[in-house]
Amino acid sequence: MTFAWLGLQFSPQAPGFWLLISLLITALLISARPYLPVRQYRLLWIGHWLLIPYLGMLLGSLSPRLLGLAGIDWLASLSLGLALFFAVVVLLVLVRATVDLSGDPAAPAAATTATAHSGWRAVGNALVAGGATEFHWAFLRGALWEIFLSRPEALALPGYWAVWAAALIAAAEVQAMRPRFIPWLLQMATLLVTSILFFYTRNFWLCWLTHTTVQLIGSPSTPLPRRWSTRLYGERR
Repeated sequence: MTFAWLGLQFSPQAPGFWLLISLLITALLISARPYLPVRQYRLLWIGHWLLIPYLGMLLGSLSPRLLGLAGIDWLASLSLGLALFFAVVVLLVLVRATVDLSGDPAAPAAATTATAHSGWRAVGNALVAGGATEFHWAFLRGALWEIFLSRPEALALPGYWAVWAAALIAAAEVQAMRPRFIPWLLQMATLLVTSILFFYTRNFWLCWLTHTTVQLIGSPSTPLPRRWSTRLYGERR
């Protein structure tokens, strides 16, 4: 590894530059958390996660193929990826039916009606937040993958190391945000599942679908339909 190669990684036409900018903005947003309203804080995160990869691709510094946006083998994605997706969904439904993070299943009719009205909003929020987060994680994987490929000394399995190096960075970012235990656990599980899925399919779109589904089923703020747990485990007393 030479100093000339390192210097090239931090030019605006190289992925290392955008990775560095992303990490600096992440540090800035984490330090500014006490001074910003929650809504604006979340919007800033989403804007950061969407804008940096977009600008990098616009300038030709990032490869859409390595980010899982193009050149996708849909046959492999739909065979292996969907099998993993459905296995995760079934496991999460079983966990939710057993643990019941949403609280008392015998909710009043008014609460059930309110939940139904807010259901589409929850889906929309999960789609936007899950898409932005997954786009950021795909950016980390793709940027590191391209950096590893450009090394003067060839690195064995650059895609493998890029996926898990990106997972370590993403896990550190999640930890730095200091979420409560259940959201932290859910986000870490989502990161693990989508990292494995991305490694085998290199498909951002399938990872986005999986990310959103895991968040919707696993989130304590998304009540599991009572009939699911009733059919699986019987009426609760």
